[in-house]
Amino acid sequence: MNIENIDLNLLVAFDAMMQERNVTRAGVRVGLSQPSMSHALVRLRQLCGDPLFVRVKTGMEPTPFALRIAPSVRAGLSVLQAGLQNAVPFDPAQSGRTFEVLLSDLGEVVFLPRLMKHLTEVAPGISLRVLQRPREGYRDALEAEEADLAIGFLPALSAGFYQQRLFGDHYVCLLRAGHPRIGQRLDIQQFAAESHVMIEPAGSRYSRVSPQSSTTTLIEQYLEKQGLRRHIALRVPHFTVVPDIIETSDLLAVIPSTVARIMAPQRRIKILPLPLETPPSFEVKQFWHERSHQDDGTRWLRGVIAELFMEQRSPVPTVLD
Repeated sequence: MNIENIDLNLLVAFDAMMQERNVTRAGVRVGLSQPSMSHALVRLRQLCGDPLFVRVKTGMEPTPFALRIAPSVRAGLSVLQAGLQNAVPFDPAQSGRTFEVLLSDLGEVVFLPRLMKHLTEVAPGISLRVLQRPREGYRDALEAEEADLAIGFLPALSAGFYQQRLFGDHYVCLLRAGHPRIGQRLDIQQFAAESHVMIEPAGSRYSRVSPQSSTTTLIEQYLEKQGLRRHIALRVPHFTVVPDIIETSDLLAVIPSTVARIMAPQRRIKILPLPLETPPSFEVKQFWHERSHQDDGTRWLRGVIAELFMEQRSPVPTVLD
């Protein structure tokens, strides 16, 4: 197979298929219609003399030949992309680049309003694409260059990634302003006696030992260590419905204080400290892969996020082995 006969766009299509395992989704990923994506696969199969992908119940699975060439194709495209991005100095005021950021819906509430306001003022052509994945998938997404940054409480990304602390946070209790049994103080007996709504992101399997557990399961683990039991009346995968539920029921919710402060003034909701001697706390950081560490664009975006959200400026990004 002569490399001079290969259209680079075909390799881009192949890489998208390796990531998505679905013709339609792969086409969307690279901006091709489903028929155009199918035509690209036909051309690739002819050039390679191999089916490349075969249909199974769950989608399209790569052949052994496709699995062998996939790492080289991905590496080659990464080198080319990095070279093209660095060939022209990055100018945020003129750039039309799209950055992909891993955020939970709680993170969206905290970061996006202020960040988008800033980008509109200083970099109107820049776009963000927010990705939501199970926490277990963050590592793969960063390593595969499907995301430029991940932001949040992400202990599973401690090794092998650059990280920069933004701020510390802790949990508080949310309840409706007219709760019939709880006034302006909350003791541990009341807390344990009430029913709760819990945010449990899709795909984040509850585990007492998994470092990839979400921030919402952290409080559950902490309470169990204290010998406490509470009734979880409702588990939801997203935060967005929680304010309405709290405002119209007697359920309690435990969420980060940063989110509570943003939300409560707009609702008939009050914020009370958790009735625990030492409420669990955590650190919110931004993470990125070493591959993008020197990229001018992602370096600029990391700087913007640090400027807007870091508690105390100066911490130098670190990478752990």
